[in-house]
Amino acid sequence: MRKKDRIVTLLIATGVLFFVLGPFTDAGAQSGPKNEAAPIAGTDDVAQGPIGIDVSELTDVEALGFLSPEEVSPWGRLFADETERLLLAEGDTVYVAFDKGHNVKPGDLFTVYKSSRELDHPLTGRDLGYVVSFLGRVVLKREVKPDLYKAKIVESYSPMRVGDTLFPFTWISPCVQLSAPEWKKLKERDGFKLPVVASKDLKEIMGQFSVVYMNHGLKHGIRRGNFFEIVTKPETDRPKEPALPDQALGYLLVLESRPSTSTGIVITARREFSSGAMVKAIDLNRELRNILIHYGDVDPKSSDIEDNPLQVLKRLERKTDPKPDLPEALRLLATMRKCQTQ
Repeated sequence: MRKKDRIVTLLIATGVLFFVLGPFTDAGAQSGPKNEAAPIAGTDDVAQGPIGIDVSELTDVEALGFLSPEEVSPWGRLFADETERLLLAEGDTVYVAFDKGHNVKPGDLFTVYKSSRELDHPLTGRDLGYVVSFLGRVVLKREVKPDLYKAKIVESYSPMRVGDTLFPFTWISPCVQLSAPEWKKLKERDGFKLPVVASKDLKEIMGQFSVVYMNHGLKHGIRRGNFFEIVTKPETDRPKEPALPDQALGYLLVLESRPSTSTGIVITARREFSSGAMVKAIDLNRELRNILIHYGDVDPKSSDIEDNPLQVLKRLERKTDPKPDLPEALRLLATMRKCQTQ
């Protein structure tokens, strides 16, 4: 075969191979599970829908734990294992014994947890509840006998032991869309200030990236995506002088809200603090509306601000030259990693 003919044949074969494999390559690149916290680019035509704050680099949202006003009832417990180690971790095979009356099956995921003793409120001394700490996650493999399953530890946040309790796993998205509190409920009950009452792993000192708990939740107007300012009273040597306004210590984002409690992540803190520190809800919609009016939008749409505040903030930064002089809370949110919500 002449050299020219061999080249033509090679090009044809290469084209056929690309034609055959091309669709499979594309499918493979897109076949993984949809990542709700996928970061978005900074181009103008990206993320036209709702966008949120990506907290995946700040904390593991599957290991948050929570504050419970009452003792949590387990579904079962780690009954035995196939190792001789005292502490169990990811990859270990275990046996899970369930209490009667629970409908479970192979493939179900469960969170292994431990509960603290009953805690006292740091300000009032009254009964507060229990901090529930997540230790890891198991998946059921097969039923060995009634209510006894062979399982595998697929995630480990802290060492586990035989006897540790578990309940069904609940997935939480690391992509948090900002939201406004229910202001009427918040004002009627406790004004704008609420206390941080405990932290993950019962740490006494908290700071940036600490996971913290509040004994206020949905019924008090607190929702996932609420943004709070951590405040402190300024120290003064003149008690008879007029009281100075609160000083901003940092900012907190609510990651989960339950009926009576909520869980947040400290985004930033100027200094460390402890249980009893107060947080104040920020009216981001009002802040954003005011800054839009200041920079020439005489009648900003309230629906746009409420439904997608980060998109409005992104558009403001893109269209304003020089860059807008933003309040501290908005400036912080503008710099945080964004993600596309569903």
